[in-house]
Amino acid sequence: MPVPDFALMIRIELGSVPRLQGQAVRQQSLWLLLRMWLAASQDGDAGWVRERELRERFAATRNLRMVISRAYADFERWGVRAGWGKDRERPLHMLPLAGRSRGPYWLAPGEAQRLEIALRGAAADAEAVALWLGLPADASATGDAQAFGEADPSYWHAWAGARRDMLDGRLIVDGGHGALAGYRHAQALASDARWQALALLQQAMVWRRAGNADAARAVLDELDRHWHDVQAPEHAWLGAMAAIVRAWCAYAERDAPLAGRILRDAVADARWTPLFEHHPRVRCEHANLQALIHRAFALDAQRPLDERRQAAETALRHYRLALTLANESELFDAAASTASNLGWSIWLFERCGLQAAGSGPHSPLTWIALAAWLSEHHGVGGGCWNSIYLLRMARGGGPDALYPDAAGFRRWPVLGSGQFRAQVAPIELRAQWSRWLDLALALQAEVDGGRLQIDALQRCNLLLEVAWYQAYEGDPAASAAAAARLRRRLRELVPADRVFFREALRRLPRA
Repeated sequence: MPVPDFALMIRIELGSVPRLQGQAVRQQSLWLLLRMWLAASQDGDAGWVRERELRERFAATRNLRMVISRAYADFERWGVRAGWGKDRERPLHMLPLAGRSRGPYWLAPGEAQRLEIALRGAAADAEAVALWLGLPADASATGDAQAFGEADPSYWHAWAGARRDMLDGRLIVDGGHGALAGYRHAQALASDARWQALALLQQAMVWRRAGNADAARAVLDELDRHWHDVQAPEHAWLGAMAAIVRAWCAYAERDAPLAGRILRDAVADARWTPLFEHHPRVRCEHANLQALIHRAFALDAQRPLDERRQAAETALRHYRLALTLANESELFDAAASTASNLGWSIWLFERCGLQAAGSGPHSPLTWIALAAWLSEHHGVGGGCWNSIYLLRMARGGGPDALYPDAAGFRRWPVLGSGQFRAQVAPIELRAQWSRWLDLALALQAEVDGGRLQIDALQRCNLLLEVAWYQAYEGDPAASAAAAARLRRRLRELVPADRVFFREALRRLPRA
């Protein structure tokens, strides 16, 4: 076989029998080549084609990996330089074959200009190529978005009701009630792909908040099958938010490095880069998750101390940005969550000896009080993290001794509720508790009664606070019962979290 000349023009004729340099070619390989050419024509050398688009196009093909392998073998024979993956700086011959089937796929710089494409003897433009590829008529236009119909009142009625349920913490009640059911109903009422995609994205966020990462990913996969940002570039924030939710799922499984890589890839995606710079909700969610990832790095005792301090500074900087963005956009549920995490993070860093300059002059409890005030005044709930943080901070974490003496345990200094209110003035909270145990038991009753839905990690943390304060108030039997409930739930957690709770239970008095 002659060595391909990579300087020659490549002539493609899209007749009834497509030909390349006068020779008949494999249709699937030519389809991928022209799709990459179209992407490069739209977005310059930054354009690429995602694996999910091939999966849809060749849905009847049992082995998509074989289609891709044959296509790249054809490209080499034709003298076309094409790559895969998101590292476009690496030389083509060094790209790992193991990841090729996952894409994305792209032409090397300058390759698109080497293709001369004709249709029945006349030069074919991007619109003609898009039609030959079977893409929507507007897929070749860079700035002409597909028109979508308006959602009708019944769609928005279902969507808004689901949003209210989500804010109130009613995530998955039954088939007809709760946030998940509401968003599914909205999806069924969707008049076109744009509104269906919006409802699917919200379903993934419900599953993520409920602590079911696998279910969230399954919904995101369905979203990928039905929605492509090229359908409406002005709605590309849907794709950006879906990437953020995937990163949240990785973080929830305690894989902070993977979550960070997903975010970096999303920010680098040419379709979404402007959104991460300007879209309020995307920026807020991105900053919040970046803060969590860097907090995880800061609390990793295996890392060098200087690296941990830098991570702590970065986490607090992201939290403050997220809080600003949430308040500016009147996303008060996000603002409450961020204020809560900011206070909790400052407290954790201080306990670990990571006094970050970004902590500021305010007590960590002030941020916890702000989060509670935002939730009260704007009618947003959606969990009990803020109350868990308050309960743990009020007791200063508790004594470190293993199985401490009950009498000594009860002498441990706990911040009184009146002292707390004095510390956080002038923020005034409607909820008043004479004992922290009353707050813990009230929350537990809400959860047990199904009026508040929280994920497994929150459930375990709440049970730990109930057990701790019952022991502190001198009720060892009730404390032992709460501890036993907690132990039974540990199997629902990832291994790293199980270790934390087992250690925490050893720091309660023996029953």
